[in-house]
Amino acid sequence: MARQRIVLPRAIRILPLIAIIFFSSSGGPYGIETVLSSSGIGMSLILLISIPFLLSLPMSLMNAELSSALPLEGGFYSWVKIACGSFLGFMEAALSWMASWLDTPLYAIIFVDYLSIWFPDVARGKHVLFSFFGGNFSIDSHWLMAIGIMIPLAIINILGVKLVGRGLVISMALLFAPLFVFIALAISRFASNPTSAIFSPMTLHNQSMMSSAGAGLGIMLWSYIGYDSATTTGGEIENASTAYPRALFYNLPLVVLSYTLPVLAALASGLHQGDVGKWDNGDFAHAANILGGTWLKNGLIIGALVAQAGLFSSFLLCMSRLPFMLAADGYLPPSMARVNPKTNTPIRAIVISVLIYAFFASLNFTTLIDSDMFLTLCALLLEFVALLVLRFRFPNMKRPYKIPGGWWGAIGVCITPTLLTLWLLQSTFVSEPLAFWLGAGLAGGAAISYFLLAKYVKKDQPDAELDVSGIDFGKAR
Repeated sequence: MARQRIVLPRAIRILPLIAIIFFSSSGGPYGIETVLSSSGIGMSLILLISIPFLLSLPMSLMNAELSSALPLEGGFYSWVKIACGSFLGFMEAALSWMASWLDTPLYAIIFVDYLSIWFPDVARGKHVLFSFFGGNFSIDSHWLMAIGIMIPLAIINILGVKLVGRGLVISMALLFAPLFVFIALAISRFASNPTSAIFSPMTLHNQSMMSSAGAGLGIMLWSYIGYDSATTTGGEIENASTAYPRALFYNLPLVVLSYTLPVLAALASGLHQGDVGKWDNGDFAHAANILGGTWLKNGLIIGALVAQAGLFSSFLLCMSRLPFMLAADGYLPPSMARVNPKTNTPIRAIVISVLIYAFFASLNFTTLIDSDMFLTLCALLLEFVALLVLRFRFPNMKRPYKIPGGWWGAIGVCITPTLLTLWLLQSTFVSEPLAFWLGAGLAGGAAISYFLLAKYVKKDQPDAELDVSGIDFGKAR
């Protein structure tokens, strides 16, 4: 007999959902500065404009169709499991959860990077207790401060999704206010002194066009991915079949503009002109200081801190539902599937996730991004596979939103994400072997753990029942 799954209340409304998706897929431009020092200015701008069409749009279309047809708790985990069976469903959840081990700590790291502008003693490399692998793994004051940021955000998540949603709506307002001023001052400066120099150099010295694009690809994919994250709360969204597609299409142009305009504003400030290799996290604040003085610099620092707190909180909300679902299906200890009766949140799943994030926050920034992308894009490809399999198995399923163009449209949205994934894997293998093998090792460990967990923890018991009430599968093949 299947386990009875705990059904969480549908408490997420459209405006908080827009904020959750925004912070899961972007959270503003902070942290994207390093693409300029990785790929050069011209190539960075090309990537900023092209990646939304090559990755974000296809991903949004796929998520819009599947989230409207299957608005289930666990989101993409449930989609892949229904389409492809238990093993690939488990791999989808495991890869995505493990990707969050590498991804979510990044926001606490960037938070402290910006905080170190005010308090230099918490900068990376200060007060190092010990360090390994050439500095790729360090325990220092920066790491301790990152842990200090994670704890209150975890408490907010434990207190409930309504509190998280309201907090993220407020965070969006606080994030965009100083950016609007920053962009307006940059437009004024550029209008009075227009120059094409802000668009050069195209690449860094000794880079080809392909190597330049490859160098910044991981950062750009990391910046434009995450539109599927909030689907894990599908069982907690009001009117999820229509709300999620609407929220996706509000977010895509918002995310593109929130990256491109601040980058152009920072370039117009003249910061690091002639030495593009100096661009680093925190430089939007330094560019704001040039354009508006200390008050605007501090405004952007506050915006950056709010953005990173929002990103961490949003990802913790979404990704903690994966161990919750895996535990409900018997792959993890039952205690991780328990829900607090007062807050309706899976407290143990949240706490375990934060403890894992704390460990990975000690790794090098670039290593985290490239390893994260290895796992995230592999999981994303499984979602595209689920899209095609469900089209084939359940052609008459009720889909409130359906990708136009029939089979050609469904296949078409899968092409560029697949090519980008293969390109990133090859680029990471060559330029960041530690990140490649970390990602490969975690993926291999996930596959092995499926059989071990199924035998020794799950013990061949059936999965928990999915709440498919209201879902019309139509006539299957």
